[in-house]
Amino acid sequence: MRPSRGSRKVIQQAQAAGLARICQAAGDLIVYGGEEPYRWARWPAPASPPTTGEARAQPSELLRASHALVAFTGRHDLLDELTSWRDTATGQNVAVHLIHGPGGQGKTRLAGHVAGLWRQRGWVVLAAHHRRDRSTAAEFEVPTFEEAAGVLVVVDYAERWDTADLLTLLRDAHLPGRLPVRVLLLARPAGTWWDSLRGRMQRDLGLTPGRRELEPLEQETGVTRAGLFRAARDRFAELLQVPGAGSVAVPSALERHEAYRLVLTVHMAALAAVLAAERGQQPPADPVQVSQFLLARERDHWEAMASPRRDRPLATSPEAMGQIVYTATLTGPLGYQDGKAALARAEIESMQAVGQLLKDHAVCYPPAASSPGPVSPQAVPAPHPGITVLEPLYPDRLGEDFIALSTPGHSCDFPADPWAEAAPARLLAPPAGAGDGPAEGGSMPTWARHAVTTLIEAAHRWPHLARQQLYPLLAAAPDLAVHAGGAALTRLADLDDIDARLLAAIAARLPGHRHIDLDIGAAAVVSRLTENRLADATDPATRARLHEALAIRLSYAGLCTRALAEGHQAVGLWRRLAALNPDAYLPLLADSLNNHANRLTEVGQWGEAVPVSEEAVRLRRELVVLNPDAYLPDLAVSVNNYALRLTEVGRRAEALPVNQEAVRLFGELAALNREAYLPNVAGSLSNQAVLLGEVGRRGEAVSVGEEAVRLYRELAQLNREAHLPGLASSLNNYALRLAEVGRRAEAV
Repeated sequence: MRPSRGSRKVIQQAQAAGLARICQAAGDLIVYGGEEPYRWARWPAPASPPTTGEARAQPSELLRASHALVAFTGRHDLLDELTSWRDTATGQNVAVHLIHGPGGQGKTRLAGHVAGLWRQRGWVVLAAHHRRDRSTAAEFEVPTFEEAAGVLVVVDYAERWDTADLLTLLRDAHLPGRLPVRVLLLARPAGTWWDSLRGRMQRDLGLTPGRRELEPLEQETGVTRAGLFRAARDRFAELLQVPGAGSVAVPSALERHEAYRLVLTVHMAALAAVLAAERGQQPPADPVQVSQFLLARERDHWEAMASPRRDRPLATSPEAMGQIVYTATLTGPLGYQDGKAALARAEIESMQAVGQLLKDHAVCYPPAASSPGPVSPQAVPAPHPGITVLEPLYPDRLGEDFIALSTPGHSCDFPADPWAEAAPARLLAPPAGAGDGPAEGGSMPTWARHAVTTLIEAAHRWPHLARQQLYPLLAAAPDLAVHAGGAALTRLADLDDIDARLLAAIAARLPGHRHIDLDIGAAAVVSRLTENRLADATDPATRARLHEALAIRLSYAGLCTRALAEGHQAVGLWRRLAALNPDAYLPLLADSLNNHANRLTEVGQWGEAVPVSEEAVRLRRELVVLNPDAYLPDLAVSVNNYALRLTEVGRRAEALPVNQEAVRLFGELAALNREAYLPNVAGSLSNQAVLLGEVGRRGEAVSVGEEAVRLYRELAQLNREAHLPGLASSLNNYALRLAEVGRRAEAV
């Protein structure tokens, strides 16, 4: 669609094949329909604060970052750094920066403040939401770009995106012509997730992203926990109209507890202090007690909404409402039919129909697209398939605490609900046939990914949740962990007390091939598992296998330096073993050398890779003489790789006949087993097209490149995750070959 000048609304809806994208060209905005990996929205201005009545009824609303109720404090150096990034990241149309830190550190609030400052300088600010995020409306008000200084794109919870979808967003973010684009990623972790993504951005998109950890605000000059507490206390007292709260002292526990390093936790303590002052109570000091206090006020709200003294009381009991809120916090927002299915699975203890439960919950927790704050039942239309239901309890930290405190097994003074003990198992019951093969995910409930991710995050602070729910759940259905995605696997592997047997069960469900969205998590799981196994392994062959397997996973995830180090360990062990027993270990040494040469190339050590690759070919030729049926496929792989290594150091004339031998060998193997060896044929042909072009045989290069693309298209239709990188690479090479023979229009 090409809107006229000014703004207008467009419908973001999947209508055809392909990815939905938003981009600008020649001053116009174009929206492409399709199975979009993400949706766009304008980054919202701060929402209107709740009225005093609304805030008293539901105090947790005052903690939402979207309201921005407490004045923004500090972060001067970081704001200057982001301004410099905005103004000096020249030479590339798109620049990317990650801000990471634990939940409650203030990432979303920082992004909102930056958005306001940049808007004043003429920047358009957009939010990108993943397709699983139901908080965006179908209608998108297209901004005016004609006078814009640039476009800032904010991606919250970036670590929860599929890697392929995030790379697609960054690829789509280029605005041809004049406007710079800055993409600000917000995430809790960095670590393995970020290292892998950064490598893919550099390799696949030519982007060099920046990164900054959001440190505790108290580390800034002039900022103290006590000062943050007083500012929040006074603001909340003003909004709740509790004038006496200004005299509430700063809790002594504020300086002792590690949890108060987070701005959100300080604000939670300040809100609890104001609410306690209103009732003449002693304010809670311990962070867990603060959560208990605020959650008790949520329960007061449910009781008030169901009270017979109310004009139109809700039909849902407070106990049932608590179970719905628990379910919503686990599942995240859902469509109406999915919401009905989730409540049915959860087995809410109520005589009310599921539709009534959803309607009553929407009164207490209106969907994000609705007006903030509680509304009357008559103001909420009966849900229908286009409405989002099951808005979670926010902020995230409070919701995670509610799940943990609702679950029996903690020692806190908060009434657990026996219903919650088996609720996750009911919501995430393993699909029929689980255990027969690697997880496909298609039969998983819609909410499985969000639920498992939420449990993992909560388990980092609540050990009883890990022991009693998360670990047994994943032990019974390891596919759930795989389905949750790479970021969730990474966080799971980081839990201190996770059992190696559980990690092994999850690792067994991971695909053996590359998988762009799971490679990050697979590397984290296998790293933790290998660390445990190496501690117990004394047999050199076992240790070599462990190092080799980890090197493969790290390489898949783009963690090339770590992969090289692990591979180096494996080569050394296999070399010593092969010297003692060549019949048993020479094939394994050849395998390891072949892989090690590839990893040397990945870190730019091309000269060192050539002799290593040459040795792998020599050993495999010896093995083929002894047993051609067993070792010919391995020889073909090594020959193909050796041709690449020669090319990388400029020895193209030598590389071409070596590559032609690889094409011939793979062709013979594919004639016997097409399914197994077609990827090798496609890859070696793509390499041959490059070599032919570089030695001046451009006409031949075009026809060979065309054949490689055709084969990769066929492979990508069968297994998109495994072969999409190969298709992209072959298309790029083919375009270059077309351009070299003057067929530039086809190349574009």
